[in-house]
Parts: sequence; structure tokens; C-alpha cells
Amino acid sequence: MIEKTKIDAPIQKRGTKLVVEKTEFDLSGYQGKKVTVFKDPDGSLTIESKPIHQTTICELEVPAAVITAEDTGQIDDMGTPVTREVIAPLDLSKTVIREFKEVA
Repeated sequence: MIEKTKIDAPIQKRGTKLVVEKTEFDLSGYQGKKVTVFKDPDGSLTIESKPIHQTTICELEVPAAVITAEDTGQIDDMGTPVTREVIAPLDLSKTVIREFKEVA
């Protein structure tokens, strides 16, 4: 059974980072994926799922990367404008965090 626990500080979103207690997780590499924060038996926090986890803190769906094409101002040999892919910075501001509350 997964034990749920209350944490000592509010969960915060700061740019591309999720802050739980004093631990920051950069979620840039998790775009388009579900992330769950676990508390290890030693009290440390992690987003890596391991069989030893007994405590779930929170979870969220990290928004998928937003990719746009940007004109470079150059023309290729065929006369076609050259573009490059631009990945917008991760925005967690509208992301809903599901917090697991303490079990009585």
C-alpha cells in the first residue's frame, strides 16, 4: 500500500521547476509526461519510481513541448526559406498539481 503524507511546506512552481519542501526538480526533460514525487525511506524526495517507495507526495502532467518554426532569413538552393525549430520555454503556470493528503 502507498502511504500518503503531509509535507512541511507548500508545493510551488517556479519557471521550469517544481519545488517540494527544499527540493527543486527541473521538469524541462519531462515535457509531455506524468511526474510523481515520492519520499524515500530516508526522507529525501525523488521523481524516479523505485520499488522501495512507500510515500507519494504529489503528481502532475508536465505540458508537452511547444515547437514552432522560425524563419532564419536565409534561402536554400531550391529558393525555399530556411527555418529552424524553436522550443518554447516550459510553462508550468497552468499545470494542476495533485497533492496527496495525509492518511488518518
